[in-house]
Amino acid sequence: MWDLVLDDDQVMIAESIREYLASEAPIERLRPNAAPRDFAQARAGIIELGWFGLGLPDAVGGAGLGLVEEVLVQRECGRYLISPSVLATVLGAHVAAEAGDAAFDWNAGDLLVAWADSGMGLFDARCFEDARLDAGLDDSVRLQVGALNISKARYWIPAATAPIALRAQVLLAARLIGLAEHACDLTVEYAKVRQQFGKPIGSFQAVKHRCADMVLRARLAWHQTALAGLKVQAAARDAALHAAAAKLIAAQAAHENARAAIQLHGAIGFQSECDVHWFMKRAHLYDQIGGGMQVQARRVMSERSPLW
Repeated sequence: MWDLVLDDDQVMIAESIREYLASEAPIERLRPNAAPRDFAQARAGIIELGWFGLGLPDAVGGAGLGLVEEVLVQRECGRYLISPSVLATVLGAHVAAEAGDAAFDWNAGDLLVAWADSGMGLFDARCFEDARLDAGLDDSVRLQVGALNISKARYWIPAATAPIALRAQVLLAARLIGLAEHACDLTVEYAKVRQQFGKPIGSFQAVKHRCADMVLRARLAWHQTALAGLKVQAAARDAALHAAAAKLIAAQAAHENARAAIQLHGAIGFQSECDVHWFMKRAHLYDQIGGGMQVQARRVMSERSPLW
């Protein structure tokens, strides 16, 4: 039996992370007319709080907790659309630990994490000096395109089904869930105050049903991701299946909830001043990292039991 219920310590971890990000990195920071915020300050706080080493063993300077706790961190990071570089640092720490490094310099800017179908590894930044800036859907994240030469890796872990790759899939699923949940929360709050025909639009059955669907999608994705986290942590035989299923279901929830959020906000939902458009853009970004929905669906089919 797999226990999917968070214990008191895990609930406390999640609540403290949410409070910190709501204060230091609110969604409003992404608005075009928002006052500039120094994310380096928020990142310094994240380092001090030990989020990057939460799932690392004590022997390499980590907190000695598990994948479930890392999932809680990334879920809240997804809720506040935190830079993918935070997740990359978490994964880079695991790659470095597996390489046998006794410590990892969280402040270093000279290491990059590369993730391909063939595996994951650490590279010096100079290996991508020829990378060029490219236009992305989410202009709050800088996108650069360059060739990957595995032979230049400082350390490379082969195979897309290696534990580190499965961990990455689960953590990305957690990001997508946080995004889906926050898109739902914003929409429900808007439905309480936006009025039509003298009533809040949330009182209309059609709007209620769509909000209920948003809640259900996020919950289903969370339960699958929580199970996948436990499976990967326990090195279960079907861990790869559940990790792919988690990423697939979470991506679907994020896309559908972001779309519903924009539509239920009405005309304002299509304007840049409204925050919900960021959730759709970031859903596309998170979905493509590590393979999009079609890739995950193929992985699920290839990993499924013959009895299915």
